Amino acid sequence: MEAVVVQVNNKQAFKFFKNLEELNLIKVLRHIPYSQVNTIINSNNTNRDKRLTEIQAVTKNINIDLTGFRFNRL
Repeated sequence: MEAVVVQVNNKQAFKFFKNLEELNLIKVLRHIPYSQVNTIINSNNTNRDKRLTEIQAVTKNINIDLTGFRFNRL
């Protein structure tokens, strides 16, 4: 069994997935109404900003000299 996250952008596609679920081909694990999507995105951005601020506070006085270091970019 595979788990896949998809974003459905129109009502016909959403109905298609509902039909697939009724045929027991897929299982909808969680449905997030469109009105709540922006709330979740903003919450994730707030958490990201908070973590970034904490990391910057811990590492602000750490200086690393990368002179002559070659980054391996394959």
